[in-house]
Amino acid sequence: MRHRIPAWLAAAVGAALAAAFVPAAPAHATTALTGSGSSWSGPALDQWRRDILPQGININYATNGSAAGRQDWTNDLDDFTASDVPFRTTPDQGVNDSGHSNGLGNVENPRYRYSYVPVTAGGTTFMYNLKIGGKQITDLRLSPDTLVGIFTNKITMWDDARIKADYPGNLPHLPITPVVRSDGSGATAQWTRYMEHTHKAEWDAYCTSINGVSCGDYTEFFPTPSSSNMHSENGSDVVANFIMAPTGNGAIGYDEYAYAKLNNWPVVKVLNPAGYYTVPTASNVAIALTAAKIRGVDDDTAPDDPNYLQQNLDGVYVNSDKRSYPISSYSYIIVPRDAGSLPSLPRGTTDHGGALSKYAAYILCAGQAEADQLGYSPIPRNLVRGGMLQVSHIPGQQSGVDPNSLANCPNPTFNSAGQLTVLVDAPQPSPCDAKGAPLNCTPGSTTGGSSGGSSGGTTGGGSGGSKGGAAGGTTGGKTGGTSGSSGGSSGGSSGGASGGSAGGTTGGTTGGATGGASGGTTGGASGGTAGADSGGTIDPLTGQVDNGGDSGGTGGSLDDSAVVADVPARHDPKLMASLTALELLAVVALPPVLGTYLVRRRRLAAAGPGPRPGPGSGDQEPKS
Repeated sequence: MRHRIPAWLAAAVGAALAAAFVPAAPAHATTALTGSGSSWSGPALDQWRRDILPQGININYATNGSAAGRQDWTNDLDDFTASDVPFRTTPDQGVNDSGHSNGLGNVENPRYRYSYVPVTAGGTTFMYNLKIGGKQITDLRLSPDTLVGIFTNKITMWDDARIKADYPGNLPHLPITPVVRSDGSGATAQWTRYMEHTHKAEWDAYCTSINGVSCGDYTEFFPTPSSSNMHSENGSDVVANFIMAPTGNGAIGYDEYAYAKLNNWPVVKVLNPAGYYTVPTASNVAIALTAAKIRGVDDDTAPDDPNYLQQNLDGVYVNSDKRSYPISSYSYIIVPRDAGSLPSLPRGTTDHGGALSKYAAYILCAGQAEADQLGYSPIPRNLVRGGMLQVSHIPGQQSGVDPNSLANCPNPTFNSAGQLTVLVDAPQPSPCDAKGAPLNCTPGSTTGGSSGGSSGGTTGGGSGGSKGGAAGGTTGGKTGGTSGSSGGSSGGSSGGASGGSAGGTTGGTTGGATGGASGGTTGGASGGTAGADSGGTIDPLTGQVDNGGDSGGTGGSLDDSAVVADVPARHDPKLMASLTALELLAVVALPPVLGTYLVRRRRLAAAGPGPRPGPGSGDQEPKS
């Protein structure tokens, strides 16, 4: 006779397993949102979309371009749209009459009320491909005057004296190929707005020579002459690929920094108003945008003004911080608004508004910690506040963030007290990037000691730089580290107790505690090039701060990148429920049940054949 598991036991196990695999109810009801627009903002919006999935917010975003996104909004196809430029309130004067007759660059008339919320920031960069003797030039630096001359066809050869005034190196006698966008582009809009607001006479003359009129405040469509060396391409990626191609020698074009960063391709260091050549690192752009204004938030622009809530970057262009990248800007998401002269967005329900406000708040706060690694710059506090004020006007908003205090907004550019930490922590430029510095300048040399820390001393003494300087001098830094306060006691001979780049020409064998734990030979002439928070030297190719860490010399605990927030892995609730149920069943229920079953079997075997227990004694054991 063979025995089977009793029916009651099989039923208990089956019920437990069935219960374990019943789909668990989601912690949040799912709300689906639809968006479209900017391809430049697309990678960031997609990452932030994935981050908030555990909150029950499911977003479908189509990267069909800013202009198409704005049209989708007008057609009530989106809960939000992303755009690098606002709705066009006047005809785009960069478009000729033929283009306007075909519907290009005309005034846009959004049908539903809306707000602009800042989301992604970055710098308009200038990728270039320039070789001499087969070797690529990677340290090109140019002033805005020179760049405007290149893109208005006033400077046409690479060995022009005006270029050599910025870059006094050996340059080839080679025609310049300016590369511009042939399609409507946010990058074009930002570059042409900069030229209109800083070099108005030159830019207006260029536009007028082609279209018969100036290009106005900005244009999304770069006017190109019928005969010149200027080259037009459709799309940011195509511009980048054209420049980087082996046949691209002599080319220079404007593009988003992400394309250069992704390909580790050099970009022009642009002279800023403080007299330093800078690149659009995350911190340099964030610092520049601390001077940005939002119309109607930071001035008296009326809500019925067509330019209400648009960006005003005039202060950015003249920002005197020596780290600032002058051609910095940001893009928007366009969201529903609870009041105004236009009708409300038909699809803008309370549920949608609540989910959208949570998404927007995540973008402006915790999401900005991921901006740098995604190829953008974090939105600084002034723009976060302006954006959250607009989020508070989304119908049904549930952002959970106070737009005035921002106390519960973990944005990396400021702390809980509202202090702009980016202004303190961001690395200073190398003195070798100062206007007039020779091309063979190296940090730590006598030409590099002028912008060090508070006192330093001729032997790197009392304030050589606890967080790493960028300068130093011949014997430990004539003025110490650029931002240090505690220096090293020995300076020149050992690179200073706190490292930094204030070490002398001998660099030192220890490199310093925060310039790298062991310093050593890699510390070299600077005795540790980077500090714990605000030090560091900038790589001349990528513009990034060099990091080293434990092996010394080239690192510290933080660089200029935003601190990246870890997003917890999303666990499958079904799997977790199943495992929990099985664990409880195995640990609690099965031991006593199996024990009882085995005891009963032994008793039955000892009693021999006879009547089986009746219904009152438990389930009957099946017959063999």
